[in-house]
Amino acid sequence: MNNKITMVTSPDDILQDGFRILTYGLTPDQSNLLSTALLKTNKPHIIVYIDNGQNDDQWVLDKKAKSSIIYFNAESFNQTMVGYLAAQPNSYYFGNLPSISNANINKLNSIDAIEKTMED
Repeated sequence: MNNKITMVTSPDDILQDGFRILTYGLTPDQSNLLSTALLKTNKPHIIVYIDNGQNDDQWVLDKKAKSSIIYFNAESFNQTMVGYLAAQPNSYYFGNLPSISNANINKLNSIDAIEKTMED
């Protein structure tokens, strides 16, 4: 691994260039899957914005606009934010997205699926 991964949480940000990822409401198992995939990527600098789903929505919206990819837990407590993130063209989800699964078919269930999203 020759890449650098920077993790950022609310209310902070970082001004360095890099491939930006927003994560929202991930469980520990989902975070582990993502971490494993990140360690396999060849991107030189990755910035991961991490929100547990219970912080300031304004921060999440700002980081959504700055991120290349969004990974979220469809079963997160804040279903309003889940619906908003599901509507984004660059979003991918873990878990079940029952009411709007037809709107976003980007379900993740393996490290290989996560790696493919970072390649595209």
